[in-house]
Amino acid sequence: MRLVIRYFSYPVLMVLTLGAAISLVDTSFPQWAIVPMVTVFASVYVAVLERVQPFYEGWNRSRNDVVTDATSSLVALLVVARLIEPLFLSVLFGGSVLLSNELDSTLWPTSWPPVAQAALALLVGEFFYYWMHRWIHSAGFFWRFHAVHHSSERLYWLNSARFHPIDFFLDDVAIVFPLALTGWTLHSISGLIILLTFYNCHGVTMHSNMDVRLGPLNYLVPGPEQHRWHHSRNMREANNNFGGKVVIWDLLFGTFLLPADRIPPEDIGLADDVRLPDSYLGLLLAPFRWSKLPARTPDAVAGTDPVRHGAGAA
Repeated sequence: MRLVIRYFSYPVLMVLTLGAAISLVDTSFPQWAIVPMVTVFASVYVAVLERVQPFYEGWNRSRNDVVTDATSSLVALLVVARLIEPLFLSVLFGGSVLLSNELDSTLWPTSWPPVAQAALALLVGEFFYYWMHRWIHSAGFFWRFHAVHHSSERLYWLNSARFHPIDFFLDDVAIVFPLALTGWTLHSISGLIILLTFYNCHGVTMHSNMDVRLGPLNYLVPGPEQHRWHHSRNMREANNNFGGKVVIWDLLFGTFLLPADRIPPEDIGLADDVRLPDSYLGLLLAPFRWSKLPARTPDAVAGTDPVRHGAGAA
């Protein structure tokens, strides 16, 4: 059973969630319900497997972060994504309509099947997300907002949406801005649902504490094996694996990191022992009072025996 979970849990989840979205998107099933439904299923699926077979036992223990992460998820997904972003997107849609009228066509291949359009949108959107993410890591003031995401001292399914609202908005704009201008989101609701299904379900898995191995899929999607290195306190390791949902841009631009001779550190978080507040309000204010933040109190870190934690060879 251990090997089944390790090697098949990720592809099974993707087949189930994407298969459900593709099957339902052009039926009478309410389109608005598809993405929330499969996202809840993916979250429960991952949360259960984290308990059944964790990568690190220590990451399953709460660090006063569950309420903060849940609040952050609600603000990011409901307030930013559902209230603030639509106002911004309405302006982009207006510009897209004007551009399409001038050209007497859209810049997007609207005749393609929804799955093909979703795949193209994934590659295009991730290109701009990759460079936004990479820039933020070296952007000084804006890094302070992204540091909220890196402040997690363990990885588990719920902190996939631990973001400062400003950082979350910038990331989404980087993805949506070029796509909206091409007219894609005006013509492919089905493709958008399929893409959001992959984004949400993969995102939950990417930050999970499941003991999984993606094998060759590591060179297609940034799964938990790679993403744990991105959360290292060592910035030489953390400044890699910038892709959110595909690996191609990390491979092309030399930022792909997946060491074969060691496992990711269990002690993760911010470099230089910077400690952000535990509360959500504290995280919101942290970027504006960065110089006053305390250093992390050194704690003994649990051992990282690869066999005990399921990180060794099969």
